[in-house]
Amino acid sequence: MANAKLLSIPCAKGTRSAVAAVMTAAFLAAGLSAAAPLASPALAADVDGAVTADTYSTSTRLSHTNGSNSKVAVGGTDGANRVAYMRFNAETKVGKSTELELKLRVNGGTEGILRILQGPSSWAESSLNAANAPAAGNLIKTVNVKGGTETLTIALTGLESASNGLNIVLERTDGGVTRIDSREAQSSNAPSLSTKNSTPPQVGGLEPAPVPEDVIETTPDVDSDANCTVSEILVPNCGIWFGAAANPLKGESWDQALLNFEQTAERPMDIAHYYKRGQSAMFPNNNELNRQNEQDANRILFYNWKPSGLTWKEVADGKADTYLKSLAQHMSSNASQKFFLSLNAEMEDEVNQAAGSGQTAKDYANFYRHVVKVLRDNGASNMVTVMNYTGIQKWGEMSWFEELYPGNDVVDWIAQDPYAFGKPPVWLTDMEGMVNRTHNEKTWPGFYNWAAEKYPSKPQMLAEWGVDEDAAYPSYKADFWETASEQLQDLPKLKALVYWDSMGVTPNGDKLSVGITQVDSKASSLNAFQDFLDEDYINVARESFLNK
Repeated sequence: MANAKLLSIPCAKGTRSAVAAVMTAAFLAAGLSAAAPLASPALAADVDGAVTADTYSTSTRLSHTNGSNSKVAVGGTDGANRVAYMRFNAETKVGKSTELELKLRVNGGTEGILRILQGPSSWAESSLNAANAPAAGNLIKTVNVKGGTETLTIALTGLESASNGLNIVLERTDGGVTRIDSREAQSSNAPSLSTKNSTPPQVGGLEPAPVPEDVIETTPDVDSDANCTVSEILVPNCGIWFGAAANPLKGESWDQALLNFEQTAERPMDIAHYYKRGQSAMFPNNNELNRQNEQDANRILFYNWKPSGLTWKEVADGKADTYLKSLAQHMSSNASQKFFLSLNAEMEDEVNQAAGSGQTAKDYANFYRHVVKVLRDNGASNMVTVMNYTGIQKWGEMSWFEELYPGNDVVDWIAQDPYAFGKPPVWLTDMEGMVNRTHNEKTWPGFYNWAAEKYPSKPQMLAEWGVDEDAAYPSYKADFWETASEQLQDLPKLKALVYWDSMGVTPNGDKLSVGITQVDSKASSLNAFQDFLDEDYINVARESFLNK
């Protein structure tokens, strides 16, 4: 979609990986409904002190419930405030003088202060939301959190149990966020409560550890967020970037479309994708720099530049050098932060192997090398280069396909532009199937696998991608989002996702074959998308880098 044109994509036949086959079979057999999660051992027994209910409210989603999530979120860095509610089994009555020990497994978030309050008893895990959440009681304690992965052991007094157990509320009022493993997580990480110097409930799998009153013990993990870094070419070693190419949906500007999309997503984007054409525009411009440097909403800028009126060979021969040198000087003066740059994205569709066309695969490689060299030689030191393929099998099987690559020295990232649309099992598929789409693994292993094997040192991104809303498969889009985060963690080369949010038509009214990728195409799809964006894996890179 980089060129906002209709895609020429062949219909796929045959079979693909077992993952997609299983997923598609489940879709067709069950109307694409998501399978119910297996019960966690942490849910199994109401031992004294075991957590029996935990959930949280989200201020921007008044009727949304979070009781089945594997994490409990507290606070927020995205304009949405989250308040957590926990209930523990209390076979022995707890009074204000009872000395307690609370253990919480923090699994993501930002540095700051976690507040622990007396909780009300009138709430249910399955139905609590921002509209019906009861008010918390007195503040019991404040706890410093490091913004990483750690186990907190907290000495408490001043709480009282109710007939349904001991209830607490967790909140943050400092603009930060904390994510805590819930009872739906693996049992050893579930919250637990014990009387001081007693044995904690076995459901939590925690060792007894006497803690003096008013002392908070933290046990950081080796993979703490504090150890999360971002490389010189913008590769996060924890999590993944999430950005957008937000299409104007109602005639608004691209800049306003980005803000509208962020409002729908309920969080700032990590990457803002822009498209530049021709030999006149200087970028980044002031509007884009404002988005890059916006307080509490920092973004990485991503540009795709394509020449106008010149073939790849003509650019490689220097016919755009005057413009490129001016652009490099502008970048040197204005681009104070690292930014992504791709060149003539989805180039495969424009290859013409005829002699003298100036558009052969080798011409493209020479074009790419030349542009990068001119920009670098003239001061554009902050650009991070992206080799942005379409990535479909039709092109991967072409004899000239590998001639496109301009060389490791001028390519920092490798990208593809996949979309989930059409018919199962090849085109309408899950995240893993989409990034490794193939109808014959013997001739094409899928783009992710191909790039990982061919260029193992290169991080990968989805520079454009989207999920169609198809009336023939009414729960498909929500199902996609519900499984995406877990599958992404099995795709470690993928380090950035840049979503194409579109109504499914071009500005001229032509229908796009990739379908309706708007994340709010349906309420259930939007809820699943927002839940996806709330996952730790999607947030840790932002929280450890951009938010700081």
